[in-house]
Amino acid sequence: MGKWLRRLLKFFGALILLLVILFFFATSTIDTTPYFETEYYRNTIAKIEEAVKNKTKAKGPLLAGFARTNITPKITSDTPDPAKGEFNNIKMAGYGGGKIATGVHDSIFAKAIALEVGNETVVLINADLVAIPEDVVNKVTDKLKGKISRKQLFFGATHTHSSIGNCMPGYVGKSFGGEYQPEVVAWLAQKFSSLILQALADKQPAQFSSGYIKVPNLVRNRIIGESGRVNDKLDLLSFIQENGKKATIGAFSAHATVIGTDNEQYTGDYPGYFQRHLEKNGVDLAMFFAGTVGSHSNKGLGEKFEKAKYIGETLADSALSALNKMEHRTHMDFSAISSEIEIPKLQFLYISDRLRLSPYLGSKLMPKMNPIQIQGLKLNNLIWLALPYELSGEYGLDLKNALELQGYNSVLSSFNGQYLGYIVPPKYYYFDTYEARLMGWYGPSMGDYLMELNFKMANELTNTKL
Repeated sequence: MGKWLRRLLKFFGALILLLVILFFFATSTIDTTPYFETEYYRNTIAKIEEAVKNKTKAKGPLLAGFARTNITPKITSDTPDPAKGEFNNIKMAGYGGGKIATGVHDSIFAKAIALEVGNETVVLINADLVAIPEDVVNKVTDKLKGKISRKQLFFGATHTHSSIGNCMPGYVGKSFGGEYQPEVVAWLAQKFSSLILQALADKQPAQFSSGYIKVPNLVRNRIIGESGRVNDKLDLLSFIQENGKKATIGAFSAHATVIGTDNEQYTGDYPGYFQRHLEKNGVDLAMFFAGTVGSHSNKGLGEKFEKAKYIGETLADSALSALNKMEHRTHMDFSAISSEIEIPKLQFLYISDRLRLSPYLGSKLMPKMNPIQIQGLKLNNLIWLALPYELSGEYGLDLKNALELQGYNSVLSSFNGQYLGYIVPPKYYYFDTYEARLMGWYGPSMGDYLMELNFKMANELTNTKL
């Protein structure tokens, strides 16, 4: 008995030692190094300063081109033809428990506006998707090589959680959008490429205006509720071609999650209702960009589609009221900056207040990311920053208010072809919330780091010190 007991004790001792070793290599303490003392910060500042030296600048009359394309997949029970947009097992992306789409409540679209000032061109591209997949952007960039470059393309999504999944590789991509399907990515890339070329071909003399209207009854702070700060501005851009055709862009900070996890039909959620209502009331092309949605949810009357209709159409009516008061101009002061940034090591998956999954293991769960882009655009008194993450509305307020004091309207749009998770103020990092615990991937300094970069980009575009 003593011999077997000794063997058993040795076995359990070895097992405990192995578990300790595994725990040591599988976890990492949270990095609290001040970001401004890091190499990634110094490298990023140098890259932005180099990009500023090469920023695009032009003055002159505006040309604008409009385009749209239907990206609603065709659901078939027969053998699908992905080249024709026919699929039979698309998972709707956004919710971890999303379902396979079985029908269409309302069609989903991708839309674009091409802008040219003094032979300098950018294209604003948006889609009824939860995000713009990086693999789609990479394929679009390859397809359009020699015609337009990545730095000229500003991507954004409505952030509806009832649209096309299966576009992001890796464990995280599968968890939120289903198994990666390269044929879905290829089809979307073809649709986006044709859309961009169509917008470029449609360019003609146009007028432009920007503004905003506050809609506080449709958005709430979802981290701490009524006591939290809220970005309640519906930002608006208006373009009118010389032939009379009108395009309107709205950007708002409420999550497009009115339609819940039990839904099995494609829908644009409330941004879809927003766009359709404008297009029924004098606007030829309406677009919606998710703004600073990182800590903001929606609120409104009704449930599910009734509530989505209420929010979307209320926003659209507010937009129509504001558009009637906006003054348009044909002559533009235009500039644009596109720069790569570096980011801290992954601090992914909460284990305790002190520990996260090790960066090595975390990287195995995330898709490989190409150089990360941030982009900025100035069009008269409008500043637009296209961001590869979900920025908190609380953060967004600080920059938007600073710009407004200098006489600028602003759009801070999310999902610019890459995704770095939720970016919320560090005061919430140790708070037991979805935003910080599950979706805060890069440590407590990430928000302040990115906001310094956002302020720097805005300073460079406005030639001020905000």
